[in-house]
Amino acid sequence: MGSRQNKRIFKTRNFGLLIGLAVSVIVCLAGFSWGLFGDLESKTLDSYFYLKSLSTKQAIQKGVWKSDADGKVSPDILIVGVDIKALQKFGLWPFPRNVHADLVDSFTRIKNQDEREKSMLLDFFFVDDSGDPEADSALERSMADSGRIILESILDKNGTSESIEEEMTARQQVLNERFGSITAFEGDWKSIPPYMGIQTNQTRFNAAAAGYGVANIEADPRDSIVRRQPLVMKHSRIAYEVPFEALTPEASTDEASFERLAWFDSKGFEHQIDQPLTESGIEALKKKIYRMAPPLEWDSDEDGVPDSETRAVSVIQDVFLPSTTFALALDYWGAAAKDCTVVPGREIRVNTPSQGVVRIPVDQNCAMIINYAGYPSSAAADGYRTFPVRSYAGYWRQTPEDPETWPDTRAVKGKIILVGAFDKGMADDQKQTPFGMMFGIEIHANSLNTLISGNYIRKIPVAMDVLFAFLAIMIVSFFASRLKNQWSLPLALVSLALVYIGSSLLFDSYSVLVNSSVYLTGMALAYISILLYRSSTEEREKRKIRAMFGKYVSPEVVAQMEDNPPELGGVDRELTVFFSDIRGFTSLSETLTPQELVKHLNEYLSAMTDIILETGGTLDKYVGDEVMCFWGAPIEVPDHAYRACKCALLQKAELERLNQTWPPEKRLAIGIGINTGIMTVGNMGSQGRMNYTLMGDNVNLGARLEGTNKVYGTMIIVSEYTYALVSDRFIFRELDTIRVKGKNRPVVIYELLDEA
Repeated sequence: MGSRQNKRIFKTRNFGLLIGLAVSVIVCLAGFSWGLFGDLESKTLDSYFYLKSLSTKQAIQKGVWKSDADGKVSPDILIVGVDIKALQKFGLWPFPRNVHADLVDSFTRIKNQDEREKSMLLDFFFVDDSGDPEADSALERSMADSGRIILESILDKNGTSESIEEEMTARQQVLNERFGSITAFEGDWKSIPPYMGIQTNQTRFNAAAAGYGVANIEADPRDSIVRRQPLVMKHSRIAYEVPFEALTPEASTDEASFERLAWFDSKGFEHQIDQPLTESGIEALKKKIYRMAPPLEWDSDEDGVPDSETRAVSVIQDVFLPSTTFALALDYWGAAAKDCTVVPGREIRVNTPSQGVVRIPVDQNCAMIINYAGYPSSAAADGYRTFPVRSYAGYWRQTPEDPETWPDTRAVKGKIILVGAFDKGMADDQKQTPFGMMFGIEIHANSLNTLISGNYIRKIPVAMDVLFAFLAIMIVSFFASRLKNQWSLPLALVSLALVYIGSSLLFDSYSVLVNSSVYLTGMALAYISILLYRSSTEEREKRKIRAMFGKYVSPEVVAQMEDNPPELGGVDRELTVFFSDIRGFTSLSETLTPQELVKHLNEYLSAMTDIILETGGTLDKYVGDEVMCFWGAPIEVPDHAYRACKCALLQKAELERLNQTWPPEKRLAIGIGINTGIMTVGNMGSQGRMNYTLMGDNVNLGARLEGTNKVYGTMIIVSEYTYALVSDRFIFRELDTIRVKGKNRPVVIYELLDEA
């Protein structure tokens, strides 16, 4: 019983499901816990954007483009690009700062101040003196008059010289004090990537600005494609350093003010020190820091002469700054940094006066997936545009101070104006995106549009991801393990396509990101694994069955046996056995040469065997001119008695046809005996040579009935057992009640005449 149970488990139809279950566990762990499918997930996201935009670029007439991609592009975003027209008008880049001052004034100096822009981002840096004090003063004055200019800082992974960092930090402090930094955190703020360096504008410009943000656009390090926008970034600076020996379990930092302990190895990589400190933790840290960190000379007695060598531990002060697009969104909502609560790996909550609580999904690095609205916009008048793009030169004008000369409006009421580079001839300001190369200012536009339209890309909960992955993988595993390859492969491919298309539609319609890369990988892996298992086990069994039964049963029966292998050991089963023999074969053999006899016999046996196989019978053996066959094994059929009788009548008719084609001396007469009963069927013989055959008294009775035809001058005799099963389907003539050798009980025998 145990052996049979094991065999059932290891059949592909059952074990394939276990393979699918194992693949589900492995793939879900690799994809959702270990993050090993990051590249695939990113590429899948890119493909979603591509499919989403197939209907985007559509020209309804020359120079007029229509966008059907999203429908969620905010009308409040306007790009003012420094394009080829601006470069031709103002000369080489960078432009004099008074040119920027004139542009700002052109929006500020309008009669109807209610028609003003909401805010204006200058995506430029004014780090140093331009060499033209009047131009610098003009720009400072124009920013102050506008009251709506947003400037940018930029963070560097590594700092520069100490003096420069102090200067830049002091400049940034002007912005931090005026507009605040983000201070409300729930969760692990220490794991947010640190940036040790910062560059920002001159203090005069920071003092005149109406807001600030960090300009960093972070590309995926694996393929340099920009898919995410950090919304909150961490500026870290070393407040002071202490020798390692000064660390004690009592040492601590003010974590409420975002202070922490860290050390730097010889390659400059930062390593955090967890708090609170313990004696064992300090001892373990000592081995590591002395092995990896550069040495620091230490004057322990403060006599001016270093007397030992130690390692430095840094006290790091962190400040959390909003990104440029997040700062623009906060201004758009009427909120500020103090209104933000950051939950790394989950969300950023913003309390806004107009929209209530805005929840922005972010990853552990406080980065949001950018929901790109479409292909890169063109600066050309007849080019495709996802966002409206106007030339810097078109908006620039020199506006006198006299209000009487000002225009009533510039048609930008409530808009967020993004001013930045929009020509390839300028500095390298293009980044790779899922839609190809895009200017940084338009990446800001896409990120800002994601925020203010609320069209965030949200991931479904991990538990739901795991459930969907399990169902998808098990469905393919069911097809692969239960169906033939010609059916399972198309169904598996259809399942893969449906999962991908369904995920893409979910993304298109609801901006919900399903990690289908895990599903698709798991489905493909499960199918291939089951296919390999089937090839190595089941196919071997099928080859054995084909080799064993290919000569004894029809190809159709062999195919059934491959799908449902029979029990090949000796089993007792109700079967119908069939014996036939040629009458007067000895006399016939004397009239023909051996070659003629073999040829004639082969013609006869071929015709009779074909009929046996056509009716689903199993050919047992030839014994000279005698044929033994049976029905009901190895494939069980309920009408085995009917099939045997039908075969006998078909052979009778076929023999009559053959006899008409043969000369009189070659014509044959045969006798057929048929019996039904319990018989033992299975592989019998030696270990090296076996035969699938029958044994038992009922087999012997069938053989005796074949010979009994000579006594009654008949062709087909069946036993009462066969007659009882098919009496209503054939015409019989009762012959006699006989007692055959080996049987004590008399048996009624019948002649089979025809089908009813």
